[in-house]
Amino acid sequence: MGRKLISKGKSRKKSGMGILFGIPLLLFISGIALISIGSYNYLKSAFYISRLFIQDDINDNGKLKTVSSNIDSKKIVFPGFGDKFGDVTIKSVDLNVPVYHGDREEELLKGAGHYNGSRFPGEGSNVVLAGHRNSVFGRLKDVAKGDTVIFNTTYGEYIYKISEIKIVKGNDTSILQPLDTEKLTMYTCYPFDYVGNAPNRYVVICDLVQGTPLKELMKKGSGQ
Repeated sequence: MGRKLISKGKSRKKSGMGILFGIPLLLFISGIALISIGSYNYLKSAFYISRLFIQDDINDNGKLKTVSSNIDSKKIVFPGFGDKFGDVTIKSVDLNVPVYHGDREEELLKGAGHYNGSRFPGEGSNVVLAGHRNSVFGRLKDVAKGDTVIFNTTYGEYIYKISEIKIVKGNDTSILQPLDTEKLTMYTCYPFDYVGNAPNRYVVICDLVQGTPLKELMKKGSGQ
């Protein structure tokens, strides 16, 4: 009887020691995982920020080349995924970012991403752009109603005025829906200082003020 009690006592001590060693080990592994995730996100942001200041491309001869700003209405071609087709500028908050077609991580690491399910400037509907809050669209928090937004595309310039600023849930797809009139919708994750996947979206909606409709540009190109 005495031996059984002693063996039970030893097994309890062993299990207790296992818990004492297991908890610190678990905390250590969790800490390493969090540091790894944070480092990965930091490196992605650092890569993106470096790209902001290196906008020139390099041709096959190793020389810098620039994208022509001349507009040829006879050669209007919609961009493919990953293609840069414009720049968005908001002078009131010193924001100027390149715009790429597509909103995959590949595009968002280089600039603002144009949602593929939305329209292009000049098409008369909802033009939707997404961007990271810790890089390209971080300054959206400082914009105000009435601010001017200039969207320079490869086929023309489109000027918008900010008409609405709102916060929606992360799963709210209403901001992506087609519209009867042209608007520019820019959004990013919110809160801006949130650590991890933010639950909401900060949305800036703009009305079109000036810009040639694509139909007119295409008519000019076809000689009609």
